[in-house]
Amino acid sequence: MQQAQTDPAAAVRLAARRLASEEYDAALRWLRQAALLGDNSALQHALQLQQRQQGRLATAQWLQQQLDSGTLTAQALTPNIRSELGLWQGNKATVAGFEHAQGCRLTLQPVASQQAGLDTWQQLLQQWQADKQLSQLPVCFLPLRTVNSTELACSEHSNSLVHCRYEVLADEVSGGDFSQLVVIAGRGKASYNNGILQLPDNAGLALLRHEFMHILGFIDEYQLSVEAATQVCQPGKHYPNLLLTADSRAYLAYWQLQAQDIALTPVRTCAALQQPAYRVIAQNNLMRSYELALPQLYFQLAQRILAQPEQLMPVQYYFAYLARQQQNWPQWQHFMQQASEWGYADAQQALDGTKG
Repeated sequence: MQQAQTDPAAAVRLAARRLASEEYDAALRWLRQAALLGDNSALQHALQLQQRQQGRLATAQWLQQQLDSGTLTAQALTPNIRSELGLWQGNKATVAGFEHAQGCRLTLQPVASQQAGLDTWQQLLQQWQADKQLSQLPVCFLPLRTVNSTELACSEHSNSLVHCRYEVLADEVSGGDFSQLVVIAGRGKASYNNGILQLPDNAGLALLRHEFMHILGFIDEYQLSVEAATQVCQPGKHYPNLLLTADSRAYLAYWQLQAQDIALTPVRTCAALQQPAYRVIAQNNLMRSYELALPQLYFQLAQRILAQPEQLMPVQYYFAYLARQQQNWPQWQHFMQQASEWGYADAQQALDGTKG
């Protein structure tokens, strides 16, 4: 052990012994020691072991700390290591965008922080364009942007929602010509909130499709948590796939449908609050379980919603809220003005209120 303080080969031998006895934390310490003594092979093994033990974000953070402190040099890192862990620096990669032939009723900006997210988005974009239904929607995607994983810091807990430090995307949102963000990073459960569609970096098309429907206002048709149900299950709200009363007259008038177009079917969306809820078709579908099909009525409603995209909350409105929390009023004004330019009525009202 004393020799391993200065001899990388000795440190590697100690690491091998610890691995053999399944002492992984100790093995990681000795592999790191060898790496810091200049053994690049040991660095590769240390990074692989740390990813298995602690995840990619923790690995990237440790590596960035060594670079910042000078205990490791940039020359020790191959481009593959940088892209895998999301320490992009000057070698940022991208994926080309997609502009729909019918124009862009909705424009989304994809963002990834590591190579896995970049690869996943490239596949998703190809699959979107090949999908019989999704390819008909007048939706455009800008070229993917990469952000260092240590800055975006997306969570990696498989049983909880992926969450990232979205505030680091403020400049991207401020200068971008889009109303929705798609973040493909981290591991865990997907979500859509506040203009941000969050996907884990191993997502498939069915999951993207489900979350995209949330952008358009479609609601999950399984039992929501009390917190989520409290937000969703409020009288007077108009949802494309869900009614909170068995009286469908207001729904039919709002969506310009006939009684024969729908088939009210009880769902458990609001069961946590002991409130009734009904979907408007009989069959289980992608809002009940994301792997299932997108029904024709839902597809038609999606097209109608996209004809009035100004009713969808733009991500700039959320960033205005973040700016207000920080009492950054110039930034609040900027983001709220952007949201207003997308035609979002709440943003226009907020700006009118400041004038008064």
